[in-house]
Formats: sequence, C-alpha cells, structure tokens
Amino acid sequence: MKRSVFVILLGVLVLAGCATPKTNADGSPYWTTHTPKSTRTVHYEVGSAKQSTPQLSQLRAESAAKDAIGRWASTNVDNALVTFIEEAGEVLRTKQMLDVLQNLSIQTVNIGLRGVTFVERYTAADGTVWVLASYPVKNLKDAYRQQAAELQQKMALAQAQAEAQALQAEAMLAFLEAQLESGIEE
Repeated sequence: MKRSVFVILLGVLVLAGCATPKTNADGSPYWTTHTPKSTRTVHYEVGSAKQSTPQLSQLRAESAAKDAIGRWASTNVDNALVTFIEEAGEVLRTKQMLDVLQNLSIQTVNIGLRGVTFVERYTAADGTVWVLASYPVKNLKDAYRQQAAELQQKMALAQAQAEAQALQAEAMLAFLEAQLESGIEE
C-alpha cells in the first residue's frame, strides 16, 4: 500500500516537472504579456526595455518593474490614508497634518520597496529584455508600521517640547510680572 502511494506520488511529481510553462504564440513566456495575478501575500509586475546593450536593457527593465511596484504601493498607502482621514473627520484636515500624512506615505513606499525580487528574465529575439518582479505585501505593511511608529515618536517628542516651551513661557511671564510688581512698589 505504501509503495503504491509512493509510486503514484512520484508519477505526479514527474508529470508536474515535465509540464512546460505557458508561452505566447511567439514563444515568449506568458507572463510577458499577462502579468501574474497578485495574491494577498505577493504582488507582481512586469518591466521591459530595449536599450543599446543587454546590460542596459536589463537595468532599465528592472527599473520599470520597480517603478510599477512603487506606483502600486503608493496608491495603496495613499488610499489607506485617505480613508483614515475621511473617517477621522475635520480634526485631521489641517494642512500640517495632511503634510505629515503625505510624508508618511512617501517614506513608507521608499522603505518598503527594498524587498523587490526579480523572479524571471527573458530576452526576446529583437533584444528586448523582460523581467518579472515580485514583492511581498508584508514588506509594505511592515514599512508602514515602522513609519507610523516613528511618526508617533516624533509627535510625542514635539508635544513634549511644546509643553516644555509653554512651561518656560509661563515661568518667563511670572518672572516679568514679578519684576514689574517690584518696580512699581519702589
């Protein structure tokens, strides 16, 4: 019984290994014309370029794929912030707070894009280089959490500094009032 299950399993693995990847009519990989569907855990983008050398073509194709992932990440973070602002109401709609949230969005995307991986590469007969890039969605979530925590620390520090300045202003005012009182009595 165990042997027959092993043989069947081995047969399935062999057949799976023999399966040819899906290709387009011109022989190029299917992913060059149909970007793989992103999942909850991984986002995919395709980049292509034809430059004067294969190395430049590859560099430009990788850059194009990263740019596409960056646009996707930026859109997702911006949409989350817009939803947050809409739900928070008028309290957060100050220019200063909107600037802070926009900066949070930009920093999150910049930090988050460090996890891009180039899964496959293909060079067409005409010299065009295609790359398939993947990006773990978890990285964007982690980068957002990191940036939000840093922003929270900065805001707490700014609030503490403002409170210290208010105390200094009160002390200065009390001192000035005392000086004025002593000057009047003379």
